[in-house]
Formats: sequence, structure tokens, C-alpha cells
Amino acid sequence: MTASQVRFGIIGCGEIAVQTCQGIAAASNASISFLMDERPEVLKDLAEFYGVPTTTNLDELLSSSEVDAVYIATPHDLHAPLGIRAAQAGKHVLVEKPIATTLADADALIAACREHGVTLSVAYHAQVDAAMAAARDLIRAGVLGKIIAVRMTALSDKPDHYWHGGYTRRVQTDWRALKARSGGGILIMNLIHDLNTVRWVTGLEVARVYAEYGTLATHVEVEDTIAVTLRYDNDAIGMIQAGSAMRGGAYQDVRGPRIYGTRGQIILADKPLIYLLDPSEGGQPKTWQELRFSGAPGDRQRMVERFAAAILEKREPPVTGLDGRKALEIAVAAYRSGELHQPVTLPL
Repeated sequence: MTASQVRFGIIGCGEIAVQTCQGIAAASNASISFLMDERPEVLKDLAEFYGVPTTTNLDELLSSSEVDAVYIATPHDLHAPLGIRAAQAGKHVLVEKPIATTLADADALIAACREHGVTLSVAYHAQVDAAMAAARDLIRAGVLGKIIAVRMTALSDKPDHYWHGGYTRRVQTDWRALKARSGGGILIMNLIHDLNTVRWVTGLEVARVYAEYGTLATHVEVEDTIAVTLRYDNDAIGMIQAGSAMRGGAYQDVRGPRIYGTRGQIILADKPLIYLLDPSEGGQPKTWQELRFSGAPGDRQRMVERFAAAILEKREPPVTGLDGRKALEIAVAAYRSGELHQPVTLPL
């Protein structure tokens, strides 16, 4: 590691790793130095494009003096075990979401990184997104009034090949369809991003969860349909509707969590929309408008740059291991509630 650059080893070179490699390559303070995957054929195109060494042996990557940090993009159940091995080797850890499939694994990873003095972060975008930061500032300044409700949706119609090859079919594998490997379906795979976003933007913690879910239209072990009711620590009520076999998807529904307050509403879309009863800065009352903000979007480049900066400057990253654990805890509580058919109180 130089004074201005963090060198990344990539562990797992499937679908999402391709996007993150692009982000690392574009980052001003990071570079790709090593690629690792158990399947040699998956390494070939990335190795040719980036011109870096490859290996199918994890120990070879972790023992390399050319690797300062690892990015882990493997099946979910391997996030924590691989992250722990990387921490033990003295490598900083950026792990794909979710941080783990169980809270025990998340705690073990957080503890290992703390013990070995390495930085841990999870690949969430909200904390490095200028639009979300602007929304956060407004909400925490009370512009929406008291937060009374939250709505999150993830309504997709995933193709059959997704369960064995992802969207791009880059790697043929069945881990997404298996509960023990993935931890669950649409909630932990996709909507967990929104769980992190809402928590960071509002500052609210979930106090109670009730969920119903099932696998109703897909030949896999994980849920394809789920509904969750959340009670937040300020008494606000949250609603989640998610499904991966929703024919027609989310037709005409603006994508992004909705935050409802006593004075207005905000939609946390890529370009957030805001509606206020009485705007304090002279805007149009009772009219939907785009939220004004300046700064960069929370893409993979920004995520990597902020993580690398935290390493170089020896400070906490924008997304911490605790952030990753908090989002996971909500998902775990929802699954537990669905199994017990009763509300579950947090913390677990």
C-alpha cells in the first residue's frame, strides 16, 4: 500500500464483481492487484482486461504482499468465513451485502477485523451517495416533521435462469436458490439495501417485526413473496412488500423507499422526490419536486474511493460492520417472525 493507493485482491469473480472491478479501476485511490476464483474460466476475461495475476487458491492471494485489501463477492454464506481469513492475514475487508447470513457470523467477522486491526466495510451505497446525504440532512433537520411511516418495495419478475446463473449467466451455480447458502430470497438478496438506506437516512432503529412469507411461484428454497410490518423506535410504522415473481413488476411505481412525515413525504429514488405542506425555503407547497443536491452518486467507484480513503487516513469507513449487522438483523428477525407466525422484538 502506498500513501495514496490501496491495492485490492478480488475474491469471487462472478456477476457483481465485474461491476465492482470497474469501480476499483475508476477510483483515484485504488487498483486491482490480484483476482481469485475457484473456477479458472471465470478469471480469464477479467485477467485479460485488467492485466493482473490470477489464482484459484485463496491462500496465494492472502499471502501476496501486493494485496492490501480484499473485496469479497462470493455466495452469502462464505462472506464471513472468507472475511475472517482475510483479517487474520492482515488484509482490509470490503464484503458484498449482506455482511453474513447469521448474526453469529456477522459478529465473528466484526470481532476478527477489530482483533487484527483491519478496516471492515459492507458494499452499501447510501452512505456514499450525495442524494441520500441531502435527504438525510433534511429529515434529521425536521423538514418532514415527525416520521410516522416508511414504505419499502422490491417487486421484480426474475427470469428462471437467475437462480442458476444470475442476471448475466456469468457463473453457473445454484447458491441463490438454497436457503443455507443465500440466507433467504428477495428480502436478504435485494431489499436489504433499502433496510440499510432507511436506517442511515432516518436514524431510526427497528424495535419490532412481524412478517409473512412463502415460496409461492418459484421452484427454489428461498422466499419469492414477503410482507413485513415494522415498528420503529419512535413509534413509526414501516411496511415492506417484496417479491421476485411479481408478473409485470412494479408498473408505474417510483422505485425507492418512501419516508412519510407529519409535514411531508420524500421518495429516496436516484433523484429523490419531495412533497411538503409548507416548504421553509419558499418552494411550491403541496407539490412534488426533485430534491436539490450537489455531489456524486453512490456508485461502485464512490464506494471504493471512500473505503480506500478510510484505510489510508486510518478512520472509520462510511459503512461500518455494525451498519451491515443492523441491516442483517432486521432481515433475520423477519425470517424468524415468519417461521414463528408472531412478532419478534429487536435487538435479537
